[in-house]
Amino acid sequence: MLLRGLVASLVALAVAAPAAAAAPGFRAGPVQLRALEVRAGGGWFPAARPRVTIRPDGAGVTAVSIRPRGAGVTGVRAVFAAHPGERYLGFGERSNAVNQRGGEVESYVAEGPFEEDERAVVPSFVPAWGFHPRDDATYFPMPWLLSTAGYGVLVDNAETSVFRLGGASSWRVEVDASELRLRVFAGPRPADVLRRLTAAIGRQPTPAPYVFGPWYQPRDDEAAILARLQREDVPLSVAQTYTHYLPCEAQLGRRDAERARVARFHAAGLATTTYFNPMICTQHTRFGRPGTLLRNPAGAPYVFRYSTLESFSVAEFDFSSAAGRGLYRDLLGEALADGHDGWMEDFGEYTPLDARAANGASGTALHNDYPRQYHCAAHAAAPRAARFVRSGWTGSARCSPIVWGGDPTVDWGFDGLRSVVTNGLTMGLSGVSTWGSDIGGFFALFENHLTPELLIRWIELGAVSGVMRTEANGIRIPDSPRPQIWDPEIVGHWRRWAKLRTQLYPYLAAADREYRRTGLPIMRHLALAYPRDARAASSDYEFMFGPALLAAPVLEPGARRQHVYLPRGHWVDLWRSARYRASDGGLSLGRTRLLRGERSLRLPAPLGELPLLARAGALLALLPPDVDTLAPYGDRSAAVSLGERERRRVLLAFPRGSSSAALEDGGALRSVERPGEWSLTVRSSHARTWEIQASLRTLRNRLRPCRVSARGGRVERWRFDRRTRVLTATLSARRGTLTVAEC
Repeated sequence: MLLRGLVASLVALAVAAPAAAAAPGFRAGPVQLRALEVRAGGGWFPAARPRVTIRPDGAGVTAVSIRPRGAGVTGVRAVFAAHPGERYLGFGERSNAVNQRGGEVESYVAEGPFEEDERAVVPSFVPAWGFHPRDDATYFPMPWLLSTAGYGVLVDNAETSVFRLGGASSWRVEVDASELRLRVFAGPRPADVLRRLTAAIGRQPTPAPYVFGPWYQPRDDEAAILARLQREDVPLSVAQTYTHYLPCEAQLGRRDAERARVARFHAAGLATTTYFNPMICTQHTRFGRPGTLLRNPAGAPYVFRYSTLESFSVAEFDFSSAAGRGLYRDLLGEALADGHDGWMEDFGEYTPLDARAANGASGTALHNDYPRQYHCAAHAAAPRAARFVRSGWTGSARCSPIVWGGDPTVDWGFDGLRSVVTNGLTMGLSGVSTWGSDIGGFFALFENHLTPELLIRWIELGAVSGVMRTEANGIRIPDSPRPQIWDPEIVGHWRRWAKLRTQLYPYLAAADREYRRTGLPIMRHLALAYPRDARAASSDYEFMFGPALLAAPVLEPGARRQHVYLPRGHWVDLWRSARYRASDGGLSLGRTRLLRGERSLRLPAPLGELPLLARAGALLALLPPDVDTLAPYGDRSAAVSLGERERRRVLLAFPRGSSSAALEDGGALRSVERPGEWSLTVRSSHARTWEIQASLRTLRNRLRPCRVSARGGRVERWRFDRRTRVLTATLSARRGTLTVAEC
């Protein structure tokens, strides 16, 4: 109804426009356009007699084009009505806020945002066109507003745009172009809006299983550190190496050594990644091949300097050119030939504003769209590679299997740990699910430095992000100590959360399947799960981790308790209900602590313990705790792999009423409570042995079992602990039902 009304109103607007002297308006459900304005000669004026084009663009989506008449138009602005209590979410990856109401949001691809005292030094290593000193600066913007009132507006221009959201009764969006192109997405719920958006612009490719395991960055003595971690029984799935194939060909003269290095990690059971960016050094053996690079206004390759710990003279590939895409494909092929499973696909924010592409694009339209071209060219060249990117724009997600949040500051607050949560939630609200941060941060400038406490809290947050990956190096000015995950005071914390993360693979893979179907991300803002609960929808520092777990990360130094709002229903305080077994890293259910929802409370949060709650009714499918890697490498003597435990699962069940959970293979679990009985049904594509731990304290009605049976499978070794009210049993089935009955 919303979109039908919108189309009708816009058609009426288009018909009436030629006779109108002032800016027209329309109303359709919660969307009300009050005015159209144009920028010409330095000022803004009402748009007279605009050309308006409207067309359906899929179910629940309408595309709108507004082109003012007259010459000299350099900007177009649309003014929409605001609603009381409405929150404005989305906008791509942002560090300053989740809800942007009351401020303004620029969509321009840039480094940042950086802390305010760091911004004075940034121009010394970042080209001017790659940096906007703003709190909302970001590597991955999207001109996308998702309203909690149940609609979304996407600006389809690649030119820089700004949402101005400070008005009490209206909000505005403007673009630096002579035409404004929008798509309006219907709800009625925010989750419906997000589903329509992601169906239209694309969802991330399916990642390899090891992407969901723990990543680490080796350094110093790689072999000794890896051996130490494996002796400590620390699960690892990915080793991040950083040989710079681009820029500057660090692999030259050492291809045999690079292949041997990759082989060592593979033998230990780890996938490996290396490094690329979209720039090529002027001394590269293939620099300047015709048609491969962006050009300057004189038609020559556009050369500029950029710096990290070193300074480079480079030009960028032209991904609008077949020659540019072809050369890049060949260079990526070298890393694949050396055995690498993927790479950091770095940068993408440095396209000069006066550069020219083969397709004629230039200015901010080329600058902002360049990350999409870059990542989609790489995806076409290596569709199965584990590529992790930091830059993006509308449409990048469908070509970016993994996104990481760029280079955060080593700090607790803005651009540090607190902003990591904001980054993850805004990415999820913009259609990106497989996302993670640099655990430990990157920039340690001035007074900022990494402490063991900050690293431990970052590890906890990383374990409940779309990707759990560490940063071991970074830039430190002045130099300062940097704790590592293998340090004696840290490694036990890393092991605990890496163990949990690895065991959660079936749950994460099922959540990823749901993302492909609905666009719901792994890190879910509560507005997506509880849109009618105003307190939940306004909570920006806790989130659903998949469909059944609620995470409330600790973001303050010294904090040992955490404020949590519980949405409606009942919740299980996981760490008051399950014990972490240090012996093997598994979980043992005990006497469950069940909490009533729709209230706030403070939970214990000692260092090393992330507040984590399970929805009553949750069925958590896990791997056995002895799995060391989700990568398909190594042998049993080196690591226990996912494939070796394909036929075994652990199930933590908190049955209440009727509930279900998806499985990673497309099957499902279903729990049903009836008077005097509880049943669990398994529907899977594989016959598996399920080691079940079920808390019967979460049932609505007390049940004292004396009989456990199975239909379509085999049950054995069942036991009921009267004190904890935990039932343990082993069920072997592909499609079967376990029934627990009282006498």
